[in-house]
Amino acid sequence: MKISELLKGKNKESQKQLDKLFCSIGDDPRILWYPSAGDDYRDISELSNANIDRNNIRGRINIATDYEITELPDIFVHTDYFKRWAKLRQGEIFNDDNTGKDDKTRVTIENLYELQFNNGLNINYNVNEDFVVFPEEAPKSPEIYLLDVRINSDTLGEIRKPVFYFLFENINFLQEVLLKNRINISHIVKVREGCGFGGNKQSITVAYAFLSVLNTKYLIIDNETHFDFHLFMRLERELNIPVMDYELEELEPVRQIITPIRWSDLDINIFKVISGREELTRDRIEEILKPLEERWHKEMSD
Repeated sequence: MKISELLKGKNKESQKQLDKLFCSIGDDPRILWYPSAGDDYRDISELSNANIDRNNIRGRINIATDYEITELPDIFVHTDYFKRWAKLRQGEIFNDDNTGKDDKTRVTIENLYELQFNNGLNINYNVNEDFVVFPEEAPKSPEIYLLDVRINSDTLGEIRKPVFYFLFENINFLQEVLLKNRINISHIVKVREGCGFGGNKQSITVAYAFLSVLNTKYLIIDNETHFDFHLFMRLERELNIPVMDYELEELEPVRQIITPIRWSDLDINIFKVISGREELTRDRIEEILKPLEERWHKEMSD
């Protein structure tokens, strides 16, 4: 299913903006998914073109430039069940002018439009109390917004991108929205998902088993890995979908970067997903995840 077939506006103005967006990006947009995004929009600045003279800048610019990723997202999809953390309001929501950092960044939600699912879709909204720490903070029914986000950065200049924000628990969104409707997700950002004190009890790393179904091309992820094989087998059985093998090709920066990328004080890996032809087995999943788990144990022990 196309994402344009998934959503509609809650009013005439929302529908007008939705139609305008889908007309501009075409029928097969590249979509980035950032689960547990909260009020973080760094994925936009990291995975967008930087209109700058990169030859006169030393050190880091952004992931897209430093790693020469040319297949960049057209749409950014954020999910989080905790509505207060999402800060879904019009106006400036982040400004680090007073932090003393050399590169100042300001994030503004210029416009916010309410959306809903199209009629006839069998989407079962649920906030599983076994998966979240604060179920009382989740909406009683799905809430979906189209955001016009503007980022102003001293390094990157001005970036404007559309964001679909789904107030959903991550596993519920993966199963009921993405996998059930076969929505393609070209990029996944899995950073600071908040297992434990951050509000989540269940890791979204189970999505790594479904990259072939999502047609994912790039992973931008931290090392934290809590893969639940029982959950994977349940989702595979309930959805009745074959999952295929893949390899993770770790990308290296094409520009000289002195320090490794840190995101919310976590080490970050950038992988290209290479599709395979065999079915994905438990042994193969363990083989794929082992290097990440080793890095996570080392990161925690340092």
